[in-house]
Amino acid sequence: MAYRHDIDGLRGLAIALVVVFHIWMGRVSGGVDVFLALSGFFFLGSLLRGADNPNTPLNPVPHVKRLVRRLYPALLVTVFATVVGTLLIKPPTQWTAIFDQTVASLLYYQNWELAYTASDYAAADATISPLQHLWSMSVQGQFYLIGLAVVLGGTALWRLLVRRGTPKWFLVGVVALGTAASVWWSVIGQNANQAWNYYDTASRMWELLVGGLVAIVLAGIVLPWPLRLVTTAAGLFLVVSTGFFFDGAGYFPGPLAWYPIGGALLIVLGGNLPPGVRARPGRDPITWLLSGKLFRRLGDISYSLYLWHWPLLILWLSYDRDAEITLVSGIAIIVISVVLALITEKYVERPLRMASRARNRTTPAAAARDAIRGGPARTVGQQKQFVGATALVVVAAVATLGTVGWWGATSASRSAVPYVDSLTDPDHPGARAFFDGTGAPDDVPFLPSLLQVGNDLPPSTLDGCISDFETSDVTMCVYGDVTSPRTVALVGGSHAEHWISGLDEVGRHYGFRVVTVLKMGCPLTLDATVSDSNEQLYESCTEWTPEALASLIGLQPEFVFTTATRPVGVMGPDITPRQYVDLWRALGDQGIGVLAIRDTPWLNNGRGPIRAGDCLGDGGTPEECGMPRERSISPINPASLAAAGLDNVRLIDLTDGLCDPGNCPVVVGNVIVYHDSHHLSGSWVRSASGELARQMGPATGWW
Repeated sequence: MAYRHDIDGLRGLAIALVVVFHIWMGRVSGGVDVFLALSGFFFLGSLLRGADNPNTPLNPVPHVKRLVRRLYPALLVTVFATVVGTLLIKPPTQWTAIFDQTVASLLYYQNWELAYTASDYAAADATISPLQHLWSMSVQGQFYLIGLAVVLGGTALWRLLVRRGTPKWFLVGVVALGTAASVWWSVIGQNANQAWNYYDTASRMWELLVGGLVAIVLAGIVLPWPLRLVTTAAGLFLVVSTGFFFDGAGYFPGPLAWYPIGGALLIVLGGNLPPGVRARPGRDPITWLLSGKLFRRLGDISYSLYLWHWPLLILWLSYDRDAEITLVSGIAIIVISVVLALITEKYVERPLRMASRARNRTTPAAAARDAIRGGPARTVGQQKQFVGATALVVVAAVATLGTVGWWGATSASRSAVPYVDSLTDPDHPGARAFFDGTGAPDDVPFLPSLLQVGNDLPPSTLDGCISDFETSDVTMCVYGDVTSPRTVALVGGSHAEHWISGLDEVGRHYGFRVVTVLKMGCPLTLDATVSDSNEQLYESCTEWTPEALASLIGLQPEFVFTTATRPVGVMGPDITPRQYVDLWRALGDQGIGVLAIRDTPWLNNGRGPIRAGDCLGDGGTPEECGMPRERSISPINPASLAAAGLDNVRLIDLTDGLCDPGNCPVVVGNVIVYHDSHHLSGSWVRSASGELARQMGPATGWW
């Protein structure tokens, strides 16, 4: 099988698309999917061809050593540089998450780290991790280990049990079954939870496996010349046009991922030339173009370029939060990324990847050949590059792990959230500063601190009393006065949940229990929809909803406490969906009252969510980091009209404790309001419990 320079060029084209679309388009281009398929083509194809040779050793150690030499040096250097950039540019509130991702990236489980935190990869923003792009490297690393285990293990079993022939086609069949299973799983995952599906190794596996199949099945197929031309041209169109037609973050690795990957496979198939024939611009223009020096060189540095471009982009956006990526700044980021990639490839990747050759050239015979060719200086130079690259990688590894280890070892004392009794604390009145006009001194620090507020979570989250995105089981926990016969059921998603800190206080004081029926991202309705299109939220929410409704009917609480509004999009102003009203009416038919509380402003500047702690840590004022009231909250509570005529509904509105007449700041009464971009901190909610009790008393008639 002749070496395919055009596939190197295709890899260069894929990385170029990734960089351009990340910088200027803010969307997924499909280039990473092509890159994954080509990784499978080279790695798995090589393993499967090796299975055809009965003399091939089955020791995985040499393969792992080559992978480590190929992948780890450049990764360590760029991760170290990113950690330094994080310390210099990113606010300390983001360090913990980035350092967690540092470890995840170096141990090749970054995709799972992001899947669990449901990071949004759709667009670059200053709040996004500079290491987020390394999820694909983790998928590849996991694939390499799985591929080694399957191919070498399958070959060993074949030699032990069958003892004749070669297992190549048996292994090809196994890979084909794995491909089909992964395709099926990716379709299931897209319908169930696309945020998870995007990073899921099992869903992504088919993109790499299909590349390995193509390397074996299509390797010997040579199409007639006119068909080669059409095939490669169509493939190039599919690869390049993907990002213009749709954003892969919402669809890949589902069925639409076949669009760019199918294009890449067409280029691979159409680039198979007859023996002895070279690509010419007149007959095979696409193959000739991709085999040219420009794309081949891009292919050579594609790994390093991929590693460098995203941290540079994110750190630039963090350095100047008001900056827009213009043509000039985008080109500057690309140029710097290419220069760093060239340096990394030449002085880090190549010396260590070719270390075995450098060592072999030190034998007497090799030295004699070098002397004849006039090349001893070259051997010395190679040795110096090897030593220098090794030293750089070791320093990067020690410094990175030392920094991350120090931060982790000291995190407990730094991030523990103190209990703030804002009902009596004169320095930190919180919501009382707006509700009661209680003055707050200017010379005291905010509570919780910027490093603590991210951990100021509802007790139900800390106790595991909210169903996550994966489970459809109903979890019920009891707070407040747990012995009281009077019951308030707190139901819905996380925007109902964050009121538990106040409800717990009020319940213990006034003698009622609070039973939680909560699920992440799933405001309770009759049919798991909250839009006019009747589109269901996600699969496990749909499954959870009837179980939650049945649990409520069995519980028979006096009141259900839930959200009354939600924002239009992610910014506001707020509205009351008709599905909320349908639920209230159905609860009234069961003799259950409703305490419907207005939703909070969401912090979003139109370019993405703003985390309160991060914005304050970047030097923003509470007002600058907040939201204008008119943009995030309707002038009149929309639930007032929606609930008209429903005798079982009582409205609660604490907006005046969040917002003054013109602005909704992120700090009120020296208490930080949000623990992220739209969920209230437990400390602020407790500070509002007095007003919550004042409104709940007449609403329930209990006090």
